Amino acid sequence: MLNSRTLLFFLFFSLSPFSIGSSEPSKTSNAKVFIEEVSNIYMASTYYIFKQQSLINQSGGDKSSLFGKPFINNIKHAYESQFNKKFPKENRRLYTSLLRAMIDVMEDNRTLIYDDQLNFKGLIPATFAFQLSEKLAIKGLGVKIKFTNFANSVRNKLNLPDQWEVVAMENFKKHKENAYFDDQSSLNGIPAYRYFVPLKLERFCLNCHGTPKDNPLNIGLKKSQWSNIDMTGFTMENWQLGDFSGGLSVIIYKKDFLELEQLCELNYISTFACHFFALE
Repeated sequence: MLNSRTLLFFLFFSLSPFSIGSSEPSKTSNAKVFIEEVSNIYMASTYYIFKQQSLINQSGGDKSSLFGKPFINNIKHAYESQFNKKFPKENRRLYTSLLRAMIDVMEDNRTLIYDDQLNFKGLIPATFAFQLSEKLAIKGLGVKIKFTNFANSVRNKLNLPDQWEVVAMENFKKHKENAYFDDQSSLNGIPAYRYFVPLKLERFCLNCHGTPKDNPLNIGLKKSQWSNIDMTGFTMENWQLGDFSGGLSVIIYKKDFLELEQLCELNYISTFACHFFALE
């Protein structure tokens, strides 16, 4: 039985008059656009998840909008609202795979989301990011996504920054840049495209990272009864609106991007083949 890699090359040589060695795709520019879009799609998904916290945590009710195609449609709406442009066409393997992984993460949390005994489910943007990155790793897609910050500001130690991310954050704090794309980097000795987007604290972030007055758990309590422990059980950092809050780090191994993405985009193999490998 043919494995997916063998079948890929069979389909490629069967459907294309060209050979891999003769193609000259614009590797870096395509990768930059792609990794930016992956970042934007992910940010839209976390924005939607935050906006749905009351639905996620409520007891009972219709929660179908958190699963399957309705969930993806809502992410698309959030994307278009946030970035004021059309959602990218799903004609690339990793776009399709990213959306599929998002559906899988929510499905993994279905029992939790419908658990009426829990007032707080813990499915917040940060945990969604961690679970999504794990899902992508299991699928072997060569994509890593995480929220990170300087070591003294990271809650989940699995999100500690590596040296590349530390340098990126130091440059952002110094030069106030918008985003950084590096096509000459690596991770664990493997060549990779790396992208970092700095994040400033937005109003919804204050619920967990702000001051006690921002803590939803303190609503209705006297000030003397306020707690600086947020709904996730962590001590609030007392950050202010607009403060630097780390950033989103996206890594795509070059071999994974170039191996199939360029072929699909340039129609060297059929759309059916691209989507076949996206769903494996």
